[in-house]
Amino acid sequence: MRQNVIALIFGGRSTEHAVSLMSARSLHQALCTLGHSVHCVGIDSSGAWHYQGSPCTFPDKVDTSAPLVTLQPGRRSFIFSRPESAPVEITVDMIFPALHGLYGEDGALQGLSAMCGIPCVGSGILGSAVAMDKDVTKRLVGAAGIAVAPWIASFEMPTWEHVVASLGGGALFVKPACSGSSIGVARVTCESEYREAYAIAQRLDQKVLVEKEIKGREIECGILECNGQVIASQPGEVLPSKDHVFYSYDAKYATQEDSTLLVPSAISPTLALHVQNLSLDIFRCLELKGLARIDFFLRDDDEVILNEVNTLPGFTNASMYPKMLEFSGYSLELIVDALVRTALTAPLET
Repeated sequence: MRQNVIALIFGGRSTEHAVSLMSARSLHQALCTLGHSVHCVGIDSSGAWHYQGSPCTFPDKVDTSAPLVTLQPGRRSFIFSRPESAPVEITVDMIFPALHGLYGEDGALQGLSAMCGIPCVGSGILGSAVAMDKDVTKRLVGAAGIAVAPWIASFEMPTWEHVVASLGGGALFVKPACSGSSIGVARVTCESEYREAYAIAQRLDQKVLVEKEIKGREIECGILECNGQVIASQPGEVLPSKDHVFYSYDAKYATQEDSTLLVPSAISPTLALHVQNLSLDIFRCLELKGLARIDFFLRDDDEVILNEVNTLPGFTNASMYPKMLEFSGYSLELIVDALVRTALTAPLET
């Protein structure tokens, strides 16, 4: 494969800024190993783009003193300038987003790349926007006949009485409609916990979901487009540590006592195939491209219920997506190579 000039975009304004840096580090190494020319663009917490150069060693953080980057619609390049020097324009073959959450995974970056005519790894504008919104995802997937957890989505906090009457008794989960890495997610069992959790979630997103707790195992499946085929990995399973009721942000990244990521999941071949087929159905239903991680709950009666969809899953040491694909025969370099090839050969959005 010829050497491509790739803009690796990381950081961002979302609450998943730190996770993005961890993912970008792994992707940078893989892209360099594959022989591509990688130009790093870091987005700071205010949303400003900074040119980080083409380093052999990935930076520890976004250098906010680095030159600001601009893109222009219709031009497959980005431009930056240093003090007392002429602007520099670098033509790129594609954008590889190592971004999670708002302004990176929600269709915003995908729209910008489309306006510039630059291929972009992963799903396009529509798929990214739809999958980022958990409420819209549930509506579409549910309409396709796939089971989802009962939920309420609202822009103003419903009363506790209304929530209980709609979703029934027992524990509930409160979460921002458009967020990832379990940030802002809380399990609640009473009105005071509900009010506190809703206020936190609403600081992260105007729309908030309240879901009925589904008791079951957490099963995940990775999807990868490779050589024109859509591949579903062997499913994996998340076993949260005893200190965590669910797979929270702390359970993923912040605690010393790691949760267990079991690959493959200890489920029957028949159930594994069912999870794979459901994942492929959801991938097509939401019009996704390139890659995705589909998360499910597996109940004791073997019913499989969709939890959520991630169109730019993590590539950190704690990330399930690369572990599942590796078990299925795809090293990180093979995954990245497939993503680059797919993005370069896909029709540009107009």
